[in-house]
Amino acid sequence: MTRDLDTDPYPAPDHEEPPAGSSPFRARLTLMLTAAIPVAVAATLLAGAIGRLDTALFFVGVPVLLAVVVGVMPSDDSGAQLFQVITVTLLLVSAFLHEGALCVLIVSPLVYGLAFGIWALVKAARSIGHRMALGGVVLLAALEGALPGTRINPVQEVSAERVVADDCAQFAEGLERGPAFDQEDRGWLLRLAQYPTPQSAEGTGLAVGDTWELAMPMGGISTVVRARADDTILFDVTADDARTTRWVTLQEGRLSWEQTDAGCRAEVAITFERDLDPAFWFGPVSDLFMTAGADAFLAGLD
Repeated sequence: MTRDLDTDPYPAPDHEEPPAGSSPFRARLTLMLTAAIPVAVAATLLAGAIGRLDTALFFVGVPVLLAVVVGVMPSDDSGAQLFQVITVTLLLVSAFLHEGALCVLIVSPLVYGLAFGIWALVKAARSIGHRMALGGVVLLAALEGALPGTRINPVQEVSAERVVADDCAQFAEGLERGPAFDQEDRGWLLRLAQYPTPQSAEGTGLAVGDTWELAMPMGGISTVVRARADDTILFDVTADDARTTRWVTLQEGRLSWEQTDAGCRAEVAITFERDLDPAFWFGPVSDLFMTAGADAFLAGLD
């Protein structure tokens, strides 16, 4: 019996295959640590340094920049990478800016939507010309609020109305005492979001020049009666250091009432300046919360 000399009796062990999924994981981790997270942190610090954390330069520019960074890198699962990068970035930025979970939830649809929209366009764009054109559109969108005169409808007005009494004469007499706020009147949206609204009010009267102070959970709002008629009172906001100034700055309020068959119907209108851009997202969001706040204010008058 002869031994086959061409056969190695001690074959070398086969090379072990890396665990399934380890390469994509390492690629994503490398992308986040070396590109995406540094870009997000640097962009956030830059926006904060130039005072543009409340503009589209931050809310549009950062997610778009991340989408471009991820989109131009060769990868078979860049969509999953982008989702992870955006999620980590949202958590980091919220911690850096001391924002609560609600703020993150409100801005998340905007950030994810923009990021994946731009990512899809970047992946679809094949020529340099197309990518340059895309960059121009993104740049214009990101400049809203970052430069003087680039804000879109920053001053907004909301209103709410309800029957506050059987008789308007009775309602007018009660106004002298001021509103009595009850946390149960805030509605489900304000309670769920923990959106701050006035807790108490103290004033000197309702004649022109009289002042009222609205106490907020953090800070307060000072107002003065600018004009008074039989069924209308106009207030100017003279000072506002409440926490809501991170989102809106109150300017004036108007309270009016009329007798109807259902009773005395009052309406409150609040004019404010929206402090966040872009307008297409934060405009409706500001309207939603401020309308709920106006309704809660009226509830304190019935």
